[in-house]
Amino acid sequence: MAITSNISAIKQYDPAATAKAAQDVTSTKDLTQNFLKMLTVQLQNQDPMNPTDTASMTTQLAQLNMVDGINKMNTSMGSLLSQIQSSDFINMSTTVGKYAMAPSSNINYDGSTPVNLAAKLASDASNVSATITNELGQKILEVDLGAANEGVVNFSWDGSDAAGNPVAAGMYKLLIASTTTDGKEEKPTAYVSSRVATIGKNGTAIEVNLADGRTLTPSEIAQWVA
Repeated sequence: MAITSNISAIKQYDPAATAKAAQDVTSTKDLTQNFLKMLTVQLQNQDPMNPTDTASMTTQLAQLNMVDGINKMNTSMGSLLSQIQSSDFINMSTTVGKYAMAPSSNINYDGSTPVNLAAKLASDASNVSATITNELGQKILEVDLGAANEGVVNFSWDGSDAAGNPVAAGMYKLLIASTTTDGKEEKPTAYVSSRVATIGKNGTAIEVNLADGRTLTPSEIAQWVA
């Protein structure tokens, strides 16, 4: 008994067909169409004494459909992520000109604008002190912040030294020390604020560029200061 085949009717990829160069014939859609055509031909021409296992064919078709669904979902998720990133960038652009508080011990004093500072305590303290030194390491000012609870303690420096005289513009360093309620000495994290100069992008990551030269990610900013 002769068995005929219509397999030649299956769509073939022709690399010379420039009109179809933009079409991806290896896409899930094309694979599914080819699979259905092959399935039809096989069913029409199968040996009655040894029929093709249609269950396995159906499983393959289901897998192709699942892959197609995953690809579509990935495309949708990628589009949604792109929209969220664009929205975040636009929202961050509204912070230009505001003051961001972030971890740092360096104060870039401009000679006139008071600087907002902070100390982050890991535990309750019976006493917290802040020391400001110049580039030579000489003490300019020491401030007793008193007792404070665990968390962020805010204060500001108006640019004066211990005698109340204004200091020159330049780089200064902030040192924080504390004594816990059980008598332990600690070095809390120092925070320094600076004006947001620009908002930029590094790939898909948003960068916050401060006037004092620091470049931060939004997650590094602990506070926004008016």
